[in-house]
Amino acid sequence: MQTPLDLPLARHGIIVLLLGLLTGFGIPRFHDPHLGNAAHLVGLIGGFGLVAFAALWRVLNLGRSWSAIGVWLSAASMYLSWLGLVLLGVFNNGFWPRAGQLAVMLGAWLSLFAASVVLVG
Repeated sequence: MQTPLDLPLARHGIIVLLLGLLTGFGIPRFHDPHLGNAAHLVGLIGGFGLVAFAALWRVLNLGRSWSAIGVWLSAASMYLSWLGLVLLGVFNNGFWPRAGQLAVMLGAWLSLFAASVVLVG
């Protein structure tokens, strides 16, 4: 009998979900609480996403090697997304811009690029 879930991927999803839940308790202690909240939400949404992905994994009908590669890459990407936000929230010293500041900087570069394309082309 074949299980309806890809169990290793579902286990990793539950672990990421629990890490996200535990991160929620530490949000007030983060240097930047907004990044702590983002890490909390990435853990929750990523964990639920991995569990849902595990339910659909058998439908993909990938080969044995591609399936193993896909499981590990999916799980590793969620762990690294959560860990990166946690580390950035804990150790952020103001060097990395916030999302609003990044959008303004990116908007300036994009408008400069668009103006150069219009002038050249």
